[in-house]
Amino acid sequence: MHRTVKSFLRTLKFSVGCFRYYFNRNYDPVIALCSQIKVQEFQFTKCLGNSWNNTDSRGHTVPRRFFSCKDLLKSEQENWKVTSARYMDTAERIKKKLEVMYNKYTFGMSSPVIRFGDSVYFEENGCIFRSKAGVDEGSVETLLSTEDLGFHDAIIQRIRISPDQRYMATSIKSSNSEESSCIVTKLEKLPMVEYIIPNVFSFEWATNDVLFYTSQKNLVCHKVFLATFANRKHAEIVYTEQDPRFFVDIYCTKDRRFLTINSNSKTSSEVWLVDCNDPFNSPILVQQRTKGVIYHVEHRNDELYVLTTYGEPAEYKLMKTPVGSYGMENWQLVYTLQEKTKLIDLEMFRDHCVMFVKRYGHLYLNVISLVSHSVQSIKLPAWACAFESEPHPEYNASTCYFQLTSPVQPPKRFVYTLAENHLVEQEAPITINCHTVRLEAKSKDEILVPITVFYNTNSKELHRKPLLVHVYGAYGIDLNMSFKAENLMLIEDGWILAYCHVRGGGELGLSWHKDGCMHNKLKGLHDLKACIMLLHELGFSQPKYTALTGSSAGGVLAGALCNADPYLIRAIVLQAPFLDVLNTMLDTDLPLTIEEQEEWGNPLADEKYMECIKSYCPYHNIKPQAYPSVLITAYENDQRIPLIGLLRYVHKLRKAERDHARSMNKKGNLIPNIILNVQAGGSHCAPLWEDSLNEVTSHLAFLYKEFGLERE
Repeated sequence: MHRTVKSFLRTLKFSVGCFRYYFNRNYDPVIALCSQIKVQEFQFTKCLGNSWNNTDSRGHTVPRRFFSCKDLLKSEQENWKVTSARYMDTAERIKKKLEVMYNKYTFGMSSPVIRFGDSVYFEENGCIFRSKAGVDEGSVETLLSTEDLGFHDAIIQRIRISPDQRYMATSIKSSNSEESSCIVTKLEKLPMVEYIIPNVFSFEWATNDVLFYTSQKNLVCHKVFLATFANRKHAEIVYTEQDPRFFVDIYCTKDRRFLTINSNSKTSSEVWLVDCNDPFNSPILVQQRTKGVIYHVEHRNDELYVLTTYGEPAEYKLMKTPVGSYGMENWQLVYTLQEKTKLIDLEMFRDHCVMFVKRYGHLYLNVISLVSHSVQSIKLPAWACAFESEPHPEYNASTCYFQLTSPVQPPKRFVYTLAENHLVEQEAPITINCHTVRLEAKSKDEILVPITVFYNTNSKELHRKPLLVHVYGAYGIDLNMSFKAENLMLIEDGWILAYCHVRGGGELGLSWHKDGCMHNKLKGLHDLKACIMLLHELGFSQPKYTALTGSSAGGVLAGALCNADPYLIRAIVLQAPFLDVLNTMLDTDLPLTIEEQEEWGNPLADEKYMECIKSYCPYHNIKPQAYPSVLITAYENDQRIPLIGLLRYVHKLRKAERDHARSMNKKGNLIPNIILNVQAGGSHCAPLWEDSLNEVTSHLAFLYKEFGLERE
């Protein structure tokens, strides 16, 4: 079956994708990119420890019982073989239906292309091709094949072409690892691989033969290197970040005048400039990092354009300053986003800046003239819930291409012409029998929380229909609202889909995130409870037909709700969930714990964070009571959410449920299913096509069985 990684990720992902940073400049939507470059999540390196601990007091762990992780893993794998057999028939029917839907709704979808001069570069099935713009397909030239290089089951993440098109740098990673290799290919008559650089995160060409790249080790990225590939091949370190809270990547301004070294934490950033005309000179600091100030830099006509949170209100602003007058005391305001507005992406052109924003669930194009500073705001179609840009490497381009999608609407391409201020829908949306409703739930503190609901227009008695609730609520990242084939299947079968945009996420701008992180984490839990209660009050299903799903950090709120209000839901599906916040944030030996303190707080330094985390930590708050049925999918090679934490969570949850049943004399009565499915290999990032398809079908088969639904 003909598939690209890009189209696969658009259609078959049950989980929430997420991005590393706050502004999608660091999200590189070039060829066949994963739905996340680097997920803003946790890493646990002590996967195969011999024991697990229970937190007893601040900074102190008490051994409870010794377990062999390998023995527990073997036990869970055997348990999954027995359990999954009960779902096999349902899973096979779902799988066949999903394959049909995938072919129907993604047929003809092409990979994004890079237009570079008179050449077009694109990726298909692990190969990179080049052709002349406007020339027939017969003239396509193969530049690189991952299979030929010995990278089996590999994902192409990023492509960068040198200014004279003599070299191509490509990052490739395995589906079972987060480490990428950078392949440098010389593009002559017979393209030839010249060098393979291991453990690379980001890279950019400064000149025709000078490549800057960052080195990633153990999910940490602190060093920038310069490498030359022409007359004298060599590499040298040009920047080292000393603060463990910061992560470094590099970006070339659209006009290729400067290469920027960006060092970002979750609350502040620092940018260094490398002059592409003289890349061997030392980088120049733009503005020293200041707590609470995030900024990113572009260049135009000898001026820096700075996207920043500096100043009031505390949302993103576009500012500018002459080259050489870098300090923020020189920054002049060009444009300020409205409060409660989410900046999704930004594209720079020669005379325009195009911002893609979301405000109260609706998407807009804000087009800023860099000559007159006038602003055109264009409301995008109401059905659209998610946006995806297409690559625009040419600074002088006069058109902006992008795609719009929703959980139930496949991606549709649009083009915006800058000179005519004209938006053209190149493809009409597919007509589906689905109704969209936008609601607001009043949380515990009276704040209104957005909910997006989808259901079949032909459905009757919605209170009897199954409901699947999605939640994330962390890092200022929106819920993934892109198209997934399984959503259409669920809608056809009468399911209701609800996306709860709780605090901690980014749907209503930077303040929405700030109001749901650190000591405000409980607000996200209150928001989720209010959303589910409102849905039930309005007749969208009822508790015994309600399921909740989350992944990664979304597992925190999902797991917390299971402990606090288990009666609201019947079943829960979690993918690589983060469930042990307290023990993680107490262990500073883990490489990302210090970085994550700006999201969760530091319980070692401040008692209020200790008590706050204790109050909602899913693992810490398990207690004997009636729980929903739970299916957790984990990955054996997941560096961010290793097995030991999930194994002990499942063990403790089962014990709590058994203790509750004994105390209530419910022997023989229905006991919820607590299931852990450990995928062999795999990582926290997107799995391969077949693995993801099997994962989705197992999730849905579990839910259909739990609700007594049989799909014929």
